[in-house]
Amino acid sequence: MTEQVSSGLIPSGVPRKSTSFKKKLVITGAILLVLVMVVLNIYRINNKDVIPVSVSRVSEKHLIEKVPASGNVVADDSESVLSQVSGTVKDIRVKMGDKVTDGQVLMELYIPDAEQKLAKAKSELASAELALYQARSGGQTADEVSAQSALIQAENIYNQDKNKLERKQVLYRNGAVAQDDLEKAQVDFNNSKAAYDKAQADLQRAQDAAPAYLQSLQAAVDSSRQELELVEKQTAQQELICPRDGQLLSLKVKRGDKISVNTPLLTIGNLAALSIYADVPESEAGKIKVGQTAEISGNAFQGDKYQGGVTQVGMEVGTKAMKNQVEAAFLPIIVSVEGATRLLPGYNVDLEITTSDSQALVVPIESLVIKDNGDSVYIIKDGVAKLTQVKTGISDGITVEILGGVEENDQVITNPGQLQDGSKVRIK
Repeated sequence: MTEQVSSGLIPSGVPRKSTSFKKKLVITGAILLVLVMVVLNIYRINNKDVIPVSVSRVSEKHLIEKVPASGNVVADDSESVLSQVSGTVKDIRVKMGDKVTDGQVLMELYIPDAEQKLAKAKSELASAELALYQARSGGQTADEVSAQSALIQAENIYNQDKNKLERKQVLYRNGAVAQDDLEKAQVDFNNSKAAYDKAQADLQRAQDAAPAYLQSLQAAVDSSRQELELVEKQTAQQELICPRDGQLLSLKVKRGDKISVNTPLLTIGNLAALSIYADVPESEAGKIKVGQTAEISGNAFQGDKYQGGVTQVGMEVGTKAMKNQVEAAFLPIIVSVEGATRLLPGYNVDLEITTSDSQALVVPIESLVIKDNGDSVYIIKDGVAKLTQVKTGISDGITVEILGGVEENDQVITNPGQLQDGSKVRIK
């Protein structure tokens, strides 16, 4: 009997065994995919509240704390020369940076009427000295002489009227003169006695005032002498003389400038020793002590840094306006520096003052959590973030010293964010 094959049957030449194997592979893959999805869902369910975190271990580090400050450079040994007169700068004989010596002529000044002023001052001193000499050599002041003369005259009149009164009294008793004559003699005597008493009092006052008068004459002499010394000093500035050895640090005027009394003319000094007058922010003031080292940098000498030392620390905090017009509090300090070849007086500089240098246990500063009761960190214990209060010390701006609360090698979380005490965590 002939076997018939329908068109829906497997074509001849294709093995049935191969088709069956492919079906098994598809079924197996589908089962594995389902299993993977089940496992992933179980994992997601079990880990949906676990927060990924970054950590760092508590470790020992050589920690250096530095406090920033800013200030201005000042030459320790410098002197500003001021004009003693009003006039004009006639000539300048030196240049900035020149070495100068004591007694050297630095510049010429034109001073109007200098010689006439000098002659007048000498004349006034001579007149004052003459008045004092005359008062002392005569033994009496002019007021005493005048009062003495008035007293002699008053005494003569008094004696005459006294004698006249006594004669009138005798004559009246004998009936030789009328009562009117006696009364007139009595009035004349009373007037002359009053004048005599007054002259005595005037002489006494003149004698009492004599020392003060002599003192006033002496004061006039002293004042005239001081005025002469000033005029002589002013006249001498027609040739401005260098007061000391040094270097010409700056010229404040140029030829032809008009000047007045106390106009700064130039500055002479020595750049071997410099100081920096600086301000430390109030928040860091308590850390600054005499003897601490300071690193000095500035825009004017980029690439170079110098070392200095804190020599003075202020005892009073002051305030100054910042760029935003808000006042801030600062503590003044002085830092000394030597051998700084590129530092010049007047430079603005930045300082970093080393306030502490030691070995310490540290954690990254970003791991700190600030609470009302102090600083804390999160450490990982059995997959849980545990909030732990710590005692902190110095900081270098990157790490902070830990004085208590955690131990070396503890893992602290560096991105605490919104963590809560007891949160489940896993390390990234």
